[in-house]
Amino acid sequence: MSVATIKRDTSAKWLEEFELTAGNRLGAANATVKEKQQKAITEFAEKGIPDKKVEDYKYTNIRLYLNDEFGMKGNATRLKSSDIRHLFLGGHATIVMINGRFVHELSSLKNLPREVVVKNLFTVLKETDTVAGIEFNGQFDEKASPLTLLNTALTQDGISITVPKGYDCKGPLHLLHISSGTDKVLYNPRNVVKVGEGASLTLIESYCSVDLDEKIFTNSVTEMVVEKDATLNNYILQEEDPKASQSNLHQVSVGTTGKFNSVIVSLNGAMVRNDLNVSINGENAEIHMHGLFVVKDGHHIDNHSLVEHNVPNCFSNELYKGVVGDGGTGVFNGKIFVKQDAQKTNAYQSNKNILLGDNSTINTKPQLEIYADDVKCSHGTTTGRLDEEALFYLQTRGLDQDLARKVLLGAFAKEISDTVKDEAFRNHLEKRIQVHIV
Repeated sequence: MSVATIKRDTSAKWLEEFELTAGNRLGAANATVKEKQQKAITEFAEKGIPDKKVEDYKYTNIRLYLNDEFGMKGNATRLKSSDIRHLFLGGHATIVMINGRFVHELSSLKNLPREVVVKNLFTVLKETDTVAGIEFNGQFDEKASPLTLLNTALTQDGISITVPKGYDCKGPLHLLHISSGTDKVLYNPRNVVKVGEGASLTLIESYCSVDLDEKIFTNSVTEMVVEKDATLNNYILQEEDPKASQSNLHQVSVGTTGKFNSVIVSLNGAMVRNDLNVSINGENAEIHMHGLFVVKDGHHIDNHSLVEHNVPNCFSNELYKGVVGDGGTGVFNGKIFVKQDAQKTNAYQSNKNILLGDNSTINTKPQLEIYADDVKCSHGTTTGRLDEEALFYLQTRGLDQDLARKVLLGAFAKEISDTVKDEAFRNHLEKRIQVHIV
């Protein structure tokens, strides 16, 4: 395909990069993946980088943050172990990814159970050509978003985590994503997480920046499979440099009696876009989704979620909270989709926000789309200021105004952090929230 055939100017840059990176993409390791990447770039060329005319990006103009200034060739990492050790969590096995690539020599895998298989995705695709190639991109269809198509087409590396059938992984895994460097670069990491039948895993993901000198854009896609009777706890902390932007999609499939628990806390970054899509494909599955975003000073955080109830007798519960300081913009767009066969569904969704300044902005849109008639579903949203009476009460008890505000905001956020079951990460999370609460 030549550049002249592209319908949107916003695609031209990335088609050129597609041609230039042919030898480095995942398709170089797997013929089936190569075909999928070619198909993805063709579809992306028709769509381009989304703007505000695209409904799902109505409040988030990606083109403001990702443009022709970015390339895909960045400097090799200059970080040493001593530069990142403070980001590790106690004795947790830590998988280090820098600019979307697995860096084994900086990781700490001595506490990784031998039953849990962790490899870079390029190696997995090369070793198991047929099966892995077919499974790659298996959860996406013609409805894939433009950024998902871009990731599929351009991805060069990522991480694969597999927990075998029946194995209870008691110790959490920490997936540490670090952005670093001196070039304006787009990275497209692709990650795959599989929790086998009857198995369990707690996966902690943290996104941060170290020695970052230029703007960077991370376009990350993670496919997760929770098989029958399996449990996956996925906790995410995003605390990037103000120069860093990211689009982060987690696509999750949950099987019969499977459990998926998600907590996403977004505290910093020029622009953060989270898409959490959960497809419930087996009866008696249970889903819990919690989120907190703290945003100010011209930054933008957007949380999109989709829960698809495809089968009967399942439960989902979603609560997202936002604290929007002066000059900040927050977005919540959540949708529960109940198909006709999904009788006896219980599904709940709530979004609660606090505005702290005259120039604080929140755009919220909870949605229900129900085609079954025997269900219990509800959704709602609230937005307001801090309770003046509660603020006054705390001041009469000796707290100054700033401390009183922090106490109230900390209590507001604690409902989210309390859902994290891993004590070490929960304590770390609460400390970081206190730093950013305005």
